[in-house]
Amino acid sequence: MILKLLVKTCLAALLLHAYAVSGAECSDRDSMEASDKYSEALMNGEVFKRAKVLKRHHPSKRKEVASHIKAGDLYYTVYTLVSNECSAHMIKRTQGKY
Repeated sequence: MILKLLVKTCLAALLLHAYAVSGAECSDRDSMEASDKYSEALMNGEVFKRAKVLKRHHPSKRKEVASHIKAGDLYYTVYTLVSNECSAHMIKRTQGKY
């Protein structure tokens, strides 16, 4: 009985350690900041509305983030995929609207 409990406890500790070692996930705040910076540089504009995390991909732990950018007199939404290392890559963007 005690041996079973000890084995279960060791297994749980091992799983938690393996999860922690597998790579830290980029936080939502850092993901939004990385997406905004990437989108500003890409569109040569400025953020007019705070970014939003739309989806977290479970196997890869990447996040899909929407950034809202004003470039000139047009407004765009840029969708990015942010990795665990907080590096953003564009998926798509909307057409500019007045």
